[in-house]
Amino acid sequence: MLGVFALLLGIYLGLQGIELAALCITITLVLVAEIFNTSIEMMIDAFTNKYHTLVKLVKDISAAVVLIASLNALAVGYILFIRKIFK
Repeated sequence: MLGVFALLLGIYLGLQGIELAALCITITLVLVAEIFNTSIEMMIDAFTNKYHTLVKLVKDISAAVVLIASLNALAVGYILFIRKIFK
């Protein structure tokens, strides 16, 4: 939902084509990371109900990928929007 808002804000603020492309790629990266995280967690849950250290580690790593993608999106958003908003 925030990705759609960011894209609409980018269009409203008049971001250039390459900037909008970077924004779309960033939004897609976060969505793909979240989809992979969800699929990994569901796959693991389908095979085991017991606690295991490696299972926890795999789930933590897949969640970390989403966190890294989100931090990247935050940085890209800052770079693209800060000049336009405080101009």
